[in-house]
Amino acid sequence: MRAGPPRLHKGLTGTGGDPLSRYAAFISYSHADNAAARRLHSALEGFRVPRALVGASSPWGPVPRRLPPVFRDRDELPASGDLGSELRSALAESRFQLVLCSPAAARSRWVNEEILAFKRLHGEHRTLAVILSGEPGDANGAECFPPALRFRLGPDGGLGTEPAEPIAADLRPGKDGRRLALLKLVAGIAGVPLDALARRDAARRQRQLLAVTLASLSVAVLTIGLALYAEGQRRTAERQRRLADRSLEFLIGTFEVANPATENPRTITALTVLERASRRAGNDLRDEPAVSARLLRATGEIYANLGLARRSERDLRLALSRLPATGAERARVQLKLARLAYDRGDAPATNRAIAAAHASYSPRDPDARRLDAEIANWRGRAAVLAGHYAESAALLGEAARRYAALEGDNRAEIGVIQLNQATALVRIHRLTEADRIYAAATAAFIGKFGRDHVFTANAVRNRALAAFESGRVAKANQYITQALTIYQRVLEPDHPVFRDALIMQGRILTRAGLPLEALQVLGRARSLMVRLYGPTNASVGDVDFYTAEAEAAADQVDAALARVEGIKAIYDLHYGPDDPDQAELLALRARILAGADRTDQAARACDAAVALRVRLDPKNPDARSRRDCTPPARD
Repeated sequence: MRAGPPRLHKGLTGTGGDPLSRYAAFISYSHADNAAARRLHSALEGFRVPRALVGASSPWGPVPRRLPPVFRDRDELPASGDLGSELRSALAESRFQLVLCSPAAARSRWVNEEILAFKRLHGEHRTLAVILSGEPGDANGAECFPPALRFRLGPDGGLGTEPAEPIAADLRPGKDGRRLALLKLVAGIAGVPLDALARRDAARRQRQLLAVTLASLSVAVLTIGLALYAEGQRRTAERQRRLADRSLEFLIGTFEVANPATENPRTITALTVLERASRRAGNDLRDEPAVSARLLRATGEIYANLGLARRSERDLRLALSRLPATGAERARVQLKLARLAYDRGDAPATNRAIAAAHASYSPRDPDARRLDAEIANWRGRAAVLAGHYAESAALLGEAARRYAALEGDNRAEIGVIQLNQATALVRIHRLTEADRIYAAATAAFIGKFGRDHVFTANAVRNRALAAFESGRVAKANQYITQALTIYQRVLEPDHPVFRDALIMQGRILTRAGLPLEALQVLGRARSLMVRLYGPTNASVGDVDFYTAEAEAAADQVDAALARVEGIKAIYDLHYGPDDPDQAELLALRARILAGADRTDQAARACDAAVALRVRLDPKNPDARSRRDCTPPARD
């Protein structure tokens, strides 16, 4: 796969049903302090805000129960002079930066570069220091603050001479201590007063073991009840009682180390408990396969939600090995494996898992109707991996109908399915159908989440795409304006999702005969991409592609041709000379030249585009088409 941010596919900007991920904080540290970085990362992502503060007003909106994910790079930094697009993107999408300060960090070039990059993006006041060792201001080699932390930025974005006063949590012996230091960081990140957080955290920790035990017992009762229901028809009352006893013993044993006599409960995290539960479910309950499989499916799903695909697949496959050959539970596990295969783009493995799930249950199963809906959905998504868009649209339509017939509120599931269905229809130019389904998805999200929600904005943005592709430019401009208005309300101003929406608006304005307005919008998109990823990133080339179209429409032919040369340099760097995007660029050059009545030059550029497409895909009957060499009519 190509490195860098997601590549923009011409003609299909901004599709999809999910918002981009964001981070509560970016941890910058020297790799000499890797162990401390791991401990802090686990502590922050495992921290639960006291219930009394959840929902309270903060600069970031209502305070959530858990902080958003925290970014910590786990690989060695590159040997080049650039942080890399992945780290720059994470810095741009992080609310705060946490700098682990030590003499090693003070000497680290990369820690200093990350601080500079973050300050340039977010200002001076979102960088928090965590002192591990050393001494601030020490002149004898024990200085722990990197230069970018000790001084403010100058007007030119470089490191200035005005001293900074970094906010610091102190982990050195005799200072804050681990718990208070963590609370200081959480208070800053969540935007809540430290004294309120500390008081409620102290009260909560006095009740913590009892609360965890009671909640765990509730889950155990539900788990045991489901297991007993499956086993009840063929097991005796004595067997049922023993099964319940074993499950309860398992749950109590999982939390046994929370006893302060054997382990400090303050070091226990959610991931620690999850790892312990996973091991014990696999090792300690081999003689109770139904209970073991149910618990392993639960840990597998949790790992998948955390993005830990290998651990998820490990537990799910172990669960399969302990389940009967047929049954709804086996089908659910297979569908979880289908999700993992889909996420890694493995179409054959996705289809195998879906087929195994369908073969696992009977139409008489109580959960058969919901499983039928889930399987139709996954079959539709798997068809996209194979490029079978018409088949995908039909299967996803069936899935949406099946979900609509189920009991309960399934609007969120239906809306996401409809977004994927309409996007498949756009790819095969069934635009009227796509617009109708986008409208239905929009209504579903508004009903479920309200108008000011990123899912709603995504649906409206995709509806703009369908209107644009069908030639309804005024309607497309109306939709994209609505989507941008919602994004401005619910996302931070520098969020990368604005890029796709701004590019779409620029293309619409160009087609509407307003190229100067289009150039302003595309300039905003380009500035965002350069700030996030640097001037030579492939995404910048993609923005420039549409900017060149707008320049040509504004009769700025020389500027457009010069921009095409710049795009080619970016594409050569990232893709090489033999790439479909290079053929699209040649066709763009032909359109620009044809619009300027440079007929001979346009013909040569078009010939080169056709030749490259034929070389790349000789069996494609459309490869020899010259339609995209003709300038579009202006509305």
